[in-house]
Amino acid sequence: MTTAVRLVLMAGVATLVAACMAAPPEGSEARPVAFEGAYAQGAAQVAHGARLTDVLGCTSCHGVALTGGSYADDPDGELVFASNLTRVLAGYTDAQIEALLRTGTHPRRDALYYMPAKSLQRLSDADMGALIAYLRSLEPQGRDWPGPREGEGTQALVAMGILSTSGDAVEAYRLNPAPGMGEQFALGRYVASVTCAECHGPDLSGVDPGAPGLQHMDGYSAAELDRLLADGVTRGGDAHGMMALVARRELSALTDAERAAVIAYVEALAAAK
Repeated sequence: MTTAVRLVLMAGVATLVAACMAAPPEGSEARPVAFEGAYAQGAAQVAHGARLTDVLGCTSCHGVALTGGSYADDPDGELVFASNLTRVLAGYTDAQIEALLRTGTHPRRDALYYMPAKSLQRLSDADMGALIAYLRSLEPQGRDWPGPREGEGTQALVAMGILSTSGDAVEAYRLNPAPGMGEQFALGRYVASVTCAECHGPDLSGVDPGAPGLQHMDGYSAAELDRLLADGVTRGGDAHGMMALVARRELSALTDAERAAVIAYVEALAAAK
């Protein structure tokens, strides 16, 4: 499918989704904005949670099977592991899992490297419920990993911003939401707030170096933005380092409607600049 055809289809789907969100069935309450599929039930809810593990980057750190592994390995004996989620979460309550994701608060230790709670705190209750439902469905496999062993090396990595204790930026993100551009852009704002904000800052205004404010993407056409989100390829045809990695591992799991909504929101930010 060509980019042009995909964009036409995405725009149509995004319009339909926006219309459904703006006009809930008679007698029902409007549902909070969420990723497409968040309000499914049963097996469909679990499948939605599985998709979110890609969109939110769970599989990027914990592995495709979520069985974890070495995240940082220092020859002096300082180790940081991504936990085996198929095993460790059985010992946590749903409330503890949600607190871990939303606040970076680990139920059993102080340091948590690296959980993007700063942006994950913005997940809707419906999306959080689907994510936890999927994690609960996993059969234990693989091995357990030890907790982190800290030292001067890990402390230096934290100081350089390479590693992060998960709760550090949660309050800053809570106090600096992404700009609201009207109800018609609510889905795009939500998706960008949960995904793009991890690198581009709490209000999406950019973080130096290398993560420009989304309001400065006005040089991109809709087709170029679509390619950037799907493949991490810039308008100049380059596969941008971190963006290429994030796009292919995470943002490529967005639905057409979600990607179209993000593009529309970015265009609205640029127009209001």
